[in-house]
Order: sequence, then structure tokens, then C-alpha cells
Amino acid sequence: MNKAKITIFAGAAIVVAGALLFTIKTNKSTSTTDGQGVIGARPATAEINPFSHSVSIPATVDPATIRFEKLKAVELATKTETTTNAQDCKERQFRDPDGSGCQSVKVIERAKAVEADYSYIGPELGAGENTPGRETFSVYFRPEEVGVDGPVAKLKRDQAASLFQVNTFHPMVEQKVVDKQHSRYCEGNYVDGNWVQKDANCHDQVQYISQNMPSANWTVQVDVRHPATVATH
Repeated sequence: MNKAKITIFAGAAIVVAGALLFTIKTNKSTSTTDGQGVIGARPATAEINPFSHSVSIPATVDPATIRFEKLKAVELATKTETTTNAQDCKERQFRDPDGSGCQSVKVIERAKAVEADYSYIGPELGAGENTPGRETFSVYFRPEEVGVDGPVAKLKRDQAASLFQVNTFHPMVEQKVVDKQHSRYCEGNYVDGNWVQKDANCHDQVQYISQNMPSANWTVQVDVRHPATVATH
């Protein structure tokens, strides 16, 4: 091999070695960046509106049993931050399929609120239970909505109750129900407590339609009756 060929091969070897080294460095850098992106996931923030003036209670409840209980000052979360640890999610994917175990939620903003507590006689839980217990629910207002001059806890019960007006209504909801007119069921009989079809190859043909039906719950709406300032003394 003459000097010219040796020089060409040497130059080619240097170019190949340089390209190989560049590829290794590039791949290593990309892998590190990807790993950092997965582990160091950016926290997700969520705005919350906790000032709800309505709740749902079972439609089997008698609305006449709803009564005011008390007012109290509280603090409610208005913004949260959820952080997901991707490594924990990967490790728990078999033990905790919903992934909840690898998320942590932190409250980062709060707001002052007035909590109005109510109770009602709950539905009977079983036959023969003549005295069901009282269930409770709460609604929340901004302090300026209620307009109480001083600590709300110092208001007498009847005075605090007079601040609010309670209304209940039964909303209609759209539900899917069986269309009996256009559905077809296979014939059969019960044999030793089990349903047996006359024709083993028959298949039920069930059709559904949408209908507006009363909801399974009452909606209870609580509104401020007297927004003017009320003194606690």
C-alpha cells in the first residue's frame, strides 16, 4: 500500500471515529433530558369555586324536615396544586391501577367563607325503622354576601336562620329506558330457579329511548334573604 492510500484510509478512519463519538454524546444527552422531563413533571394547578349555594339530597326525603342548624366562619381552598411523581406511578401501576397513590395535592390559596349548616330527617334504611337519624349538609357564602357585622357564631339560631331562604325543587333529567314496544325477548321458563330459553340460538333484542324523568334527588337552593348588614349584638 503506498503513502497516498494510507493517508486516505487514515483520514477516513478519523472521520468515522469523530462521527461515532458525536452520535454517542448526542444520544446520551437526549436520554438524560428525556429522563429529567419525566421525573420532574410540572405541577398542575386548579382553580376551585367552593361557594356553592345548592346541594342534592335523596328524593325520598320530606323537604319539610329541613331545618337550619348553625353558622360558622371557615376557610376554603380556592386553588390547589397537584404534583405527579412519574417514577412512583410506574412502580405502583400494578398495585394501584388508578394512579392516585403517586399524586400529591397541596392547597396554595384559601378564602374566608361563612358555612351554613342544615339538617333533615333521612330516609328509612330498612323496614321497621321508625326513627331515622338526621342527615346534614352545608352551603358556603362569601362573608360580604351574608353581611354580618361581627363574628357569625355570636348570632342567635333564629336570627341566623332568618338570613336565608330555602327552596327545594325536583329537577327533570334525561335517562335511557327500555323501549318495550320495539324490544323483543326470547321465550323461556324457570327451571330449578334458573331461566332457560326455549331456543338456545335466540338473542334478546333490547331497544332504548331517552325520556325526561324526575331526578332521584331534590335540589336544595339556599339564598341570602337579607343581604343588609346584621349586627351580632
